[in-house]
Amino acid sequence: MSALTKNDEVTAGSQQTLSKKCRDPKIFSVPCTIGECTFVDAMLDLGASINVMSTSIYKSLNFGNLEPTGMTIQLANRTIVQPLGVLKDVLVQVNELIFVADFYVLDMEDETLGKGSTLILGRPFFMIARTKIDVHVGTLLMEFSDNLVQFNIFEAMKHPTKDPSLFGIERARAGGEIAASLKVAQEGNRVEIIGPSRTKSIKLYA
Repeated sequence: MSALTKNDEVTAGSQQTLSKKCRDPKIFSVPCTIGECTFVDAMLDLGASINVMSTSIYKSLNFGNLEPTGMTIQLANRTIVQPLGVLKDVLVQVNELIFVADFYVLDMEDETLGKGSTLILGRPFFMIARTKIDVHVGTLLMEFSDNLVQFNIFEAMKHPTKDPSLFGIERARAGGEIAASLKVAQEGNRVEIIGPSRTKSIKLYA
C-alpha cells in the first residue's frame, strides 16, 4: 500500500471523528440598568480584572464624587492610563436581579458613535452575578439564590454595534417594569425599588 493511500485513509478516518466547526460567538453583552441609564449591550469581558465605565456615563449618572485611586491600567492597545477614580457600591440591575459593583472611571469616549459610551463588566461582576456561559449552546446565565436570568448569546449577535470594540449606551426611561425616576432604599441584603406604579423588594447580592 502506498504512502499516499495510507494518508488518504487516515485523513478520511480523522474527518469522521472531528467535531463540527461552530461560528464565532464574538463579544458577549447583556442589557442592564444603572440609575436612569439603560445599557442595551454592556460588554462582558473575562479579560478585565475590573469593572469600567467611561467619563460620559459617570457624568450622566450624577452619582457624586469619585474615590481616588493610585491604580494604573493597561488597555488592550498596550496604552497605560490612570482612572479618574472609583465609583463605589453601584447598583447594577439585570432584569429582576440587582448586584452591587465598583466601577473604575476612564476617560475613553467613543468618537465614532457620537453619543455612545463604554461600559465593561469584568471578572469581579462575573463572580458577584455567578455568571455561567455555555458558548456551544449559546446561553449566558446569571443567578442569585433561586432567581435566574438567562440570555441567548446568538440572538444578541443579530444586533451588533457599528464598532465591535465599542458599546453604546442609551438613556432610556423604563416604562412599565421600573420607572426611570426610581428611588432606591437599601436595608441589609434587600433593596426597595420605588417607582410611580409600584414598590418592589429585591434581594441584593454583593
